[in-house]
Amino acid sequence: MANTSDTRYAIVTGAGSGLGRALAVRLAERRYCVSLADVDVAGARETLQLVEQAGGRGRVDPLDVTQLDAWYALLEQLRTAWPRLDLLVNNAGVVAAGEIGSLPIAAWQRVIDVNLWGAIHGCHACAEGLKANPGSHVLNIASIIGLVGGPTMGPYAVSKAGVVALSETLRVELAKHRVGVTVVCPGFFATNLLQAGTFDEPAQQQFAESITRRARTTADDVARAALNALDERRFYVVLPSRARRLWWFKRWFPEAFLRRVERAFRDGVPRVE
Repeated sequence: MANTSDTRYAIVTGAGSGLGRALAVRLAERRYCVSLADVDVAGARETLQLVEQAGGRGRVDPLDVTQLDAWYALLEQLRTAWPRLDLLVNNAGVVAAGEIGSLPIAAWQRVIDVNLWGAIHGCHACAEGLKANPGSHVLNIASIIGLVGGPTMGPYAVSKAGVVALSETLRVELAKHRVGVTVVCPGFFATNLLQAGTFDEPAQQQFAESITRRARTTADDVARAALNALDERRFYVVLPSRARRLWWFKRWFPEAFLRRVERAFRDGVPRVE
């Protein structure tokens, strides 16, 4: 094993693709040793190759974030291999879209289990280890949808709003232990998230895909912004600029914001402006 005094250690959930992969590679460039935690073991192995090519080290750890026992089992394995945990990245996520009362409740449960409970489990299981390592950090991946909401995206909005609230609570609780917290709230960007999503109507999927195709932000852009915020110990990361404008608009003029959204979705079919 390399000199552990110069190596930092991170768990990245959902590391098999998309933003999780981009974050893992960026961390590898910073000479992290990364636990690539994902139910997609094949994808995590592909990420491992990229991590090693970038100069870092890693390990593939099968993990279902919805199972608290699985988190404890992972941490038990890491205790024998790592001297400490420097960074927890709660990134694993899924998406579902449909109107309340129409979208099956099972879709709600899956999204909230992965997106919100997955993050809760990670924070809960890792809290003591992070507290024992002043200077460590938690990076939670939420979404602009968690800040401004979105019709037909109830499960995703609720889960990501929960991640924001979890992060705000955690920031205050961990501050006295000198553990940092950052919550990242990106707008749409190109990933394979939609490919595994659940959509109640074709129009909802078409809307999401059209927004994603038009997005100029990449997973690497989000990863870079997230790690820059970590360096600066900043809490909120909202990008790109259009997402920040939406957030500010809703904060300052909540009623006007909702009226605008109502007009855009008046016909029940999302429109791309």
